[in-house]
Amino acid sequence: MLQNGEFIYLLFISGFFLLSHGSSEFHPINITKSYEDAKEYCRNKYTDLATIHDLSEMNDLRALGDESGLDRAFIGLEIAETRRWHWAVPAHTLEYTNWREGSPKDKEYDLCGAIDESGKWFESNCTTKRRFVCHSSAGSPVLVTNTETWRNAQRHCRGLSTDLVSIRSAEDNAIVANMSQNAWIGLFYDPWRWSDGSNSSFRNWANSQPNYLEEQDCGVAVFKNGKWNDLKCTVKRHFVCQGAYKEPPSTIATTTEGATKVTYLSTKYNITSKSTIVTFHFTVQNNSTHNSTMVTNPTTEETSASTSASTSASTSASTSASTSVSTSASTSASTSASTSASTSASTSASTSASTSASTSVSTSMTLAPHTSTPENLVLVQQNLTWVEAVSYCRTHHLDLVYISSEDVQRRVSEKLDLATTPHVWIGLKYICLSKTWFWINPSGSCYQNWAPDQGSAGNYSCGVSGAIQSTGGQQWVGLPHTHRLNFICYGCTV
Repeated sequence: MLQNGEFIYLLFISGFFLLSHGSSEFHPINITKSYEDAKEYCRNKYTDLATIHDLSEMNDLRALGDESGLDRAFIGLEIAETRRWHWAVPAHTLEYTNWREGSPKDKEYDLCGAIDESGKWFESNCTTKRRFVCHSSAGSPVLVTNTETWRNAQRHCRGLSTDLVSIRSAEDNAIVANMSQNAWIGLFYDPWRWSDGSNSSFRNWANSQPNYLEEQDCGVAVFKNGKWNDLKCTVKRHFVCQGAYKEPPSTIATTTEGATKVTYLSTKYNITSKSTIVTFHFTVQNNSTHNSTMVTNPTTEETSASTSASTSASTSASTSASTSVSTSASTSASTSASTSASTSASTSASTSASTSASTSVSTSMTLAPHTSTPENLVLVQQNLTWVEAVSYCRTHHLDLVYISSEDVQRRVSEKLDLATTPHVWIGLKYICLSKTWFWINPSGSCYQNWAPDQGSAGNYSCGVSGAIQSTGGQQWVGLPHTHRLNFICYGCTV
């Protein structure tokens, strides 16, 4: 049984925001692992590391990575033991061929394919400049007489919303041969494969990449420009998983004085044509000096027959999507300890134990146990991005400040007198997919202090976080999280 003076904490472990486009579901993961460890993580929790099938998917992933505040991340591209030929168009398999006699030759370096005046194919160094043939949206291939390297020729064709031509039959070959002499076609030869076994031939390398330096055997997407680099697999980096989240099995720990149970909660919101899934993992801790209880890997199933969506229990959880799950913790008649968690369009979760507090959803971020109001506010006069400010506060203090009342607003305002930037970061984050603002740390109140045309009245793009004006009305505004500003942390009570 829980005794007086003991508290139950719901600790928000992770929240992953998912974009669903076509056949791929991408999850940028805001922890760092080596490539092999990242692959194992994705296969255990989702399907695999991300496979990119076309430029549209890469653009979607780029936007999602930018919103998550990540610079670059492993995707599921790795070097295989052998090289093979591909068509540049990912959906086209290499079945029909018309190679010159003696071609293609096995080489230990990348090659590209061209067609001669007789319609025969030959391999060539990809940096040679040639005319080239693009697919055409009108149906017939198009010869471009300007000479380019194979990579630049492909960029030109992609700029026309097509790609270098694929030849899939003798009839196709005759058409292309009649319009070209020694021109690039969409064939290329490389050693790269996808972790999930996909045959996707889509590549989006940066200039001079891949450079095949020693041990650089893994592909990394750079979200700033959407291009790829080959980098070392053993260096720990962020990474991108794909596929539906696999619900973990339940694990319930029991103390000698009773059982503590926990709920896993997953809610899906349909927003315009996209899908957002917010997944909560909760850990329940019994903050006693003895018989400490930790519960991890919960499930979505109800863990107690004594509670349901229609009854009042000591602990409950529900979702606005008419899906109810609940958990319970045994308490004595003289002890009132309740815990609740809910999800709604604002994607927030809350917890209470004698005094209430709440935990808001954060994109793959970990929050520490907290008090109802932030203490020991510290203005940091370094100019950092919002993500860098979060990292700094969590390393040196607890987290970026959250403002839950007029009293906290007043104490924050007192710190702003020494700010050296016109705005100062606070712990507000904007999710453009659901057009929702939330605190990355608990704020159980409805207190708001937005500047005019900000907050719910604002019109924001992706990659926006919350700041407070350092002068004037000292109200809240949304700014691109790449701005470099001062920021305010809060720390432990001393």
